[in-house]
Amino acid sequence: MLSTGSRCLDELLGGGLKPPVLLELAGPQASGKTQLCHQLAVMAQLPPGEGGLGSRVLYIDTEGTFRPERIVSMAEYRGLDPREALENIVYVEAQSLDDLVEAVLSIGRLGVGLVVVDSIAYPFISPRSVGEARRSWGRLAALLKRLASWSGVAVVTNVERGGRAVGDPYTSMWVDVRVRLSPLGGGSVEALRLMPRSARACRLVIREEGVLDAQ
Repeated sequence: MLSTGSRCLDELLGGGLKPPVLLELAGPQASGKTQLCHQLAVMAQLPPGEGGLGSRVLYIDTEGTFRPERIVSMAEYRGLDPREALENIVYVEAQSLDDLVEAVLSIGRLGVGLVVVDSIAYPFISPRSVGEARRSWGRLAALLKRLASWSGVAVVTNVERGGRAVGDPYTSMWVDVRVRLSPLGGGSVEALRLMPRSARACRLVIREEGVLDAQ
């Protein structure tokens, strides 16, 4: 079981993320999606007894939002060596759909326990129409789901388009868990599990150390 690094978010997810699983983080800009992706890339490296997977991570970046300094801060907070934490992240910059698919297909040979795609929407929005973008995302989601099942990994995607998940409803049959993040101001974020639906919400705060439970 992979912990998100937040007790309340873990509880919202039924204890955390149990591979193989495909988690979709949805929400508007500045809602903490990328921050949580960074945190999960750190958490996955912790030993299983400490909420991690004891594994390396594949981080696919389509928008140039990966920040090594954030990994350093989060790793130090979790008691990991920052240099080793960065070395355990296989970073891939994907500038096209072909780049993204090629990176996804490398999951098996890399021997990683977590795959992060940040963000999934960018390669499909321009110059395609929204409808075509959603269909493309649906096909990619199916591929991610199959590879997650075959490799036994956790896959986390980050989607944004006007606060709605780009893939909805095209990805509903493939995504295991969908969480919407909504900014509340002052660095606070509300997390709501949309799939499977839950009436509970979780309040988080984004700090230098990472995405933590709000006090």
